[in-house]
Amino acid sequence: MLPGRPVADDLESGPFDVPAMPMPLPMHKTMSTAPQGAPESAPLPPSPTAVATATRALSRGRVWPVGSALALSLVLSACVNPPKQPAPEAPAQAASAPEAPPAPPPEPPPPTPAEQALSQKTAMQSIDLLEAGQEDQARAELQRALQLDRNNKLALSLMKQITGDPVALLGKESFAYTVQSNDTLSRIAGRFMGDIYSFYILARYNDIKVPKQVSGGQVLRIPGKQPPGPLYPQATKGRNEKTPAAAPAAAAPAVATPAPAPVAAAPVAPPPPPPPPELTPGEKAMRAGEAHERANRFDKAIEEYQRAEAADQPGAAAKIEGVRKKQIAAATLKARTAFAKQDLAGAIKGWDTVLQLDPNNELAKLERQKAVALKQKADALK
Repeated sequence: MLPGRPVADDLESGPFDVPAMPMPLPMHKTMSTAPQGAPESAPLPPSPTAVATATRALSRGRVWPVGSALALSLVLSACVNPPKQPAPEAPAQAASAPEAPPAPPPEPPPPTPAEQALSQKTAMQSIDLLEAGQEDQARAELQRALQLDRNNKLALSLMKQITGDPVALLGKESFAYTVQSNDTLSRIAGRFMGDIYSFYILARYNDIKVPKQVSGGQVLRIPGKQPPGPLYPQATKGRNEKTPAAAPAAAAPAVATPAPAPVAAAPVAPPPPPPPPELTPGEKAMRAGEAHERANRFDKAIEEYQRAEAADQPGAAAKIEGVRKKQIAAATLKARTAFAKQDLAGAIKGWDTVLQLDPNNELAKLERQKAVALKQKADALK
């Protein structure tokens, strides 16, 4: 091999004798131009022309000196086994991002108009239970009403009256009030507290267990300051109306002892007091109905109120509606109690009674359908 002459020309010229020479270092070792200490670059592979020439020489059976053969083997080994590239360093692991807070649960869909109406009806039924002192049953009804419409104002107010502290809600300041004969806790709450449905918190404020048993003459504590003016305007009016009839009796002593006169005169006897006015048929029927209602004889009470309504007695229609609500509440309680005891026939009968009193009661329809389905499954297993 001559300096400055390509390897391909030497290979084409055939074998010749060359004295043994030390094996040259690879070109990438001897001709490296990289600065000292810098990483060495990978060697360049031989050109395709050199490889082709070496292959033709071997196929013709030519033999070269040992040094040339070793150089050729190094060239070919560089083609077969190229040096491995250093593996790139793994990038530093990025700092883990902070976990995002969990998403809030989705808002429940708003109630439909039918659900709102059913929720209001269920809340109204709980009023009769609270008036009768059945707090646990009323609480269950209010929970059902809030499941249908969680924003039902009446149900939220009544539930707060059941669970809240009366003194904390109404305050310690109060004044005394004597219940009149025609008063109810609802009427008293509406007059002094501005809300007839606040009757139950007023009952708890006075340690009354059954609000509907409040009677005339009972003294209550009304929260807040006493309003200006008379507390009993109706009672005052009644006393004024009776005053003309009582006036002659009060003047009787003065007439019985006339002043002495020259001529004696016979004493003038006071006129007899007028007899008490006889009750009208409507009033008699109303009083009889109220007596039956207090004894929980609702059927009899409705009959008497219907007689009063036929006689055009004021307030009879409202009494009938109130008793019907109590009947519905009692039948609902009976049906739920039977269902809780797994008396499905009794539950179905109770819901039938509710539907007789209120054919459009959607809650009764759903509960009756549930009881019927369970009874059919139970009968099929027998």
